[in-house]
Amino acid sequence: MNQANGASLENQGISADIVVVGAGLAGAAAAAVLGRQGWRVILVDPRPTCPPVFKAEKVDKDQVQLLRKHGLLDPLLSYAGEVREVRVAYDGRVFGRIPVEQYGISYPDMVNALRAHLPANVEFHLGRVEAIANSDQIQRIKLSGGQELLSRLIVVASGINDGFQSRLNVRRHLFRRNQSFVFGFTVAAPQSRPFDFDSVTYYSIDPSTCIDYLTLFKIRDTMRANLFVFRDRTDPWVRAFVHEPDRMLRESLPKLGRVTGEYRVIGRVESGGADLYRLEGDPPPGVALIGDSFQSVCPSTGMGLAKVLTDVDALAECVPSWFATPGMGPSKLADFYNHPRKLATDFRALRSAHHHRQIAMDSTLRWRIHRSLLHMKWRLSGAFRTLAYVGR
Repeated sequence: MNQANGASLENQGISADIVVVGAGLAGAAAAAVLGRQGWRVILVDPRPTCPPVFKAEKVDKDQVQLLRKHGLLDPLLSYAGEVREVRVAYDGRVFGRIPVEQYGISYPDMVNALRAHLPANVEFHLGRVEAIANSDQIQRIKLSGGQELLSRLIVVASGINDGFQSRLNVRRHLFRRNQSFVFGFTVAAPQSRPFDFDSVTYYSIDPSTCIDYLTLFKIRDTMRANLFVFRDRTDPWVRAFVHEPDRMLRESLPKLGRVTGEYRVIGRVESGGADLYRLEGDPPPGVALIGDSFQSVCPSTGMGLAKVLTDVDALAECVPSWFATPGMGPSKLADFYNHPRKLATDFRALRSAHHHRQIAMDSTLRWRIHRSLLHMKWRLSGAFRTLAYVGR
């Protein structure tokens, strides 16, 4: 911030250049990146640490690159399990081995590690936001304890909130309620032996199961599993899986053990559902909505972290030019929502959500043919791999 502008803002009682509402992954990453640019940032959240919530647990290649670009990867590595190869399987057979750089890490560990490594010019304020008064110039936030914060820009990273929607004059467009459901649990080999793989992605053969895929990956010394299904959260199948995961997994993916070896589900099952939506309306002055606050992501696409980190990356490009001139009107904010990388990622996330659901369970002729051709390709890929191995 230039000196003259900074003095003017101080005279108006500005608390910080930017207030970030919500200290989950999106908010913590945004505060860290914007703080490293030299802005004074206040990060607000009602909890001192991230609670044990079940969300994203794997960092994929493109997400690794964005974390590394902004210096956010290293704080996470001591909590993570490294994945160097993914075995891709179907119908009890491996049809591909893909070298990767991925990391398995629990969402709370990821968020708390980022919070613990915030720059010195980022302040954490414990509190719940009760009111937002935004304008073309100064933004005001009232916290539950009565404290009022003033800033040039508010970044909302607290997920969807109907109160925020009405105050900011935006509306939620719902593409699909109960788009998908995901289970998280831990698996172990007999006698606690280690598995002979870093990660497996296993696809269902039967569309009647409504399963998209199962992915297994290392988090520290354990093997974590995420199962993605297209079912309503009130479906009896969902309740049955939570209570009897071992039985339900063997019934739904009966040939999985041919790929993984013997396994058993241990510990409790975590779960969560996702609606598919996006906010619509003119950009509110003085406020940028990022992550799930603007658009949700279907968990089965694996794009949740990519969407969040792309939003943070695009925002970090916009903020310096915004602060170079007075005001924070809708035309400035539109630069963020129309950022080419953000638009491309948002579009790809929605398209991928629809595609995953259709290819997993759509019963129309077009998708039955598409599914059959895909399964044939996988079987042939597995056969060619077997022949290549035998011919060595």
